[in-house]
Amino acid sequence: MSNSLSKYLVSLKKILLVFNKHRLLGYIVFILILYIFLILKINNLDHLSLSNQSNSPTTSSAVATPQRINPSVVYQLQQLQNNSVSVQSLFQQARNNPF
Repeated sequence: MSNSLSKYLVSLKKILLVFNKHRLLGYIVFILILYIFLILKINNLDHLSLSNQSNSPTTSSAVATPQRINPSVVYQLQQLQNNSVSVQSLFQQARNNPF
């Protein structure tokens, strides 16, 4: 009984020595597999979001037609521009340098 136990312990020590020699390689392979998995998941989610955007009618119509500004907002901004000197200067600066 003790003879077979000692054989198992010797073989276990040999296996542990082999694993200790190649431990860094094992970590590198594990991290590489993890990165590949994450890249594939992100790629899959990206394709899903693109296919959802092309299938939804609201986003395709929003891209096809430009958004319209409410005329009452335009009128109110024009009134504010006409009444205030500082607002007039801001509008003038925005026209001269839009960025």
